[in-house]
Amino acid sequence: MPAALCHSADFTTTKGQIGSCADGEVEGEFQVSCPEGEIALEPVFVQTWTNNPDGTISGLTGWTLLNDGDCLTAVDLAPLAEVEFQRLTIAPSPVTVQPPDGWTLVNIETITYTTPTPQTFATTLLGIPVTIQATPATYTWDYDDGTTPTQTTDPGAPYPHQSVFHTYTDEGTATITLGTTWEGRFQITGTSSWTPITGTAHTTATAPPLTIYEARSRLVTDPLD
Repeated sequence: MPAALCHSADFTTTKGQIGSCADGEVEGEFQVSCPEGEIALEPVFVQTWTNNPDGTISGLTGWTLLNDGDCLTAVDLAPLAEVEFQRLTIAPSPVTVQPPDGWTLVNIETITYTTPTPQTFATTLLGIPVTIQATPATYTWDYDDGTTPTQTTDPGAPYPHQSVFHTYTDEGTATITLGTTWEGRFQITGTSSWTPITGTAHTTATAPPLTIYEARSRLVTDPLD
């Protein structure tokens, strides 16, 4: 809660939260002034008490000022942004497969691609509103046929401009899995600069099962009826 100074005439008598001044005292704002480009952090007060077994409390103290507030930059918030980035629920990158009907053929290109859309999240760090952005950085495609997964920075593209694809050599079924590594950055809301976040986040998505057929040629009479 915002902090306050309580005054009796011109004398500061107590320090506490807004609304905590006693009768006859005047409530004044406790302000923290910071240089341009820095964010003011409110003063920190503490009040303690004991919770008794019967549900009552005892030993309630008055408010004690721990610090007079501080001035923070985005660099100061970076460690907290890193922790928050790992807590975010990032939607996995969608998986698209071509041919699109749940089957493909041996010895032809099975095309895979995703949508490389950044995701943004609004949160607060030490009470300061920030925007965190997660951007896909690398993609790992596992085609479920025993081959080494394909890792790329290319999200791929649909036919006829495909750039990520796989060729199956045997009939069967496969479940294609896409692992995405996300990089992050954050911005104090209302400012224009972004600060990189150390570390990465990871998501996994799977496509519906894929049936792999082998096309075989046959001689037939001509004309066909």
